[in-house]
Amino acid sequence: MKKLKVGIFGIKRGSSFANLFSINPNTEVVAICDYDELFLRNFLKDKEGITGYSGYDKFLEHDLDIVVVCNYCTEHAPAAIKALDSGRHVLSEVIACKTLAEGVDLCRAVERSKKVYMFGENYCFFPYIQEMERLYKEGVIGEYLYGECEYVHDCRGIWHIITGGKEHWRNWLPSTYYCTHSLGPIIKITKTRPLKVVGFVVPNKLSREVGRIGDDWGLFVCIMDNCALTRVIAWSTGPHDSIWYRVHGTKGAMENNRWKDTGVLNLHTVELTETLDIKEEKRSYIPEFIKYKEEAKKAGHGGSDFFVVWSFVDSIIKDEPPPIDIYTAMDMTLPGILAYRSACSGSIPLEVPDFRKEEERKKYENDRWSPDPKDRNIPGQPYTSILGEIKIHDEIYRKVDEKRRKYLMDIEEKIKK
Repeated sequence: MKKLKVGIFGIKRGSSFANLFSINPNTEVVAICDYDELFLRNFLKDKEGITGYSGYDKFLEHDLDIVVVCNYCTEHAPAAIKALDSGRHVLSEVIACKTLAEGVDLCRAVERSKKVYMFGENYCFFPYIQEMERLYKEGVIGEYLYGECEYVHDCRGIWHIITGGKEHWRNWLPSTYYCTHSLGPIIKITKTRPLKVVGFVVPNKLSREVGRIGDDWGLFVCIMDNCALTRVIAWSTGPHDSIWYRVHGTKGAMENNRWKDTGVLNLHTVELTETLDIKEEKRSYIPEFIKYKEEAKKAGHGGSDFFVVWSFVDSIIKDEPPPIDIYTAMDMTLPGILAYRSACSGSIPLEVPDFRKEEERKKYENDRWSPDPKDRNIPGQPYTSILGEIKIHDEIYRKVDEKRRKYLMDIEEKIKK
């Protein structure tokens, strides 16, 4: 079989995907694109047979079967739509879209293209998440009743690395928007979808220390389509990182460890006997990948990146739906957008539309509500913080820029060597 030709758009995050597509027996990386010439040169310095582009439209003229969308988080949908319309399969990084209107456009583009679109939510493929999905499918804990999930990641110490100046999306994005690392696994485990969302935020106190004008914490609660409740802490800034998932069912509960030894899964099952006594069983263990165990160990994010690439390629070759399709991508992304809208409106409940249905999509095809500073020219747009406009002293940006310059100089030196 002829190998599928892969192009990567956004080589900072995309370098991990490039390595994985390079070792997949069915694919080869032939082109990359990035607006930052330094990172282009750094990636290509020891590569052969890969063409680099600094313009996306020119990049799409290359002979490609697959486009991996790893550009700015808030610009994924337009890039994915262009790739789909040009006849390419698309693997998209998170989040799927910035506005509900973009989500509508993206769903329609996938449908008319007849190509495979997969949402690359890698946290859905951690070994303990895969194990929780297996246990839930087998009915071990019964029907989903209540869940909690959180992604607390204090990025202030690496802000100079993960941002590219004052206008970078991380400096303004509301925390609730970056919700798929937390909510995504719950949806994949339980196969439920959010119907309503209520959003809250913790105002900007810590984030301004590195020049961020978005709020520190984003929290929301979803009512799922089986009446279960899910409490979500989206990307938030706090003094202790936490990646944690807890699922309660009618016959038991399961969660990974919190804060320490997070790869450990705790399973607690309960049976009510005929005499109305409780019979309990508890077990704690470290799940391992069922397949591709050795290969996955070499991949990023605890091996989860490996399964994103492998399952995406398998979907194309076998002509099967991907494990996280466009509609599930919307179920994972839209609640975060609507949660911030809820918080800005006094934390009122808002419906989460099902974009599987065209009649639902029509209601939102012109909904371009957006906190992006670039969209401020559209009347009625919200600020990036619940506090309104956040003023950052220029000295903060000067310090971050200085630290970034040293970081980039180190990369330049490595290229010269």
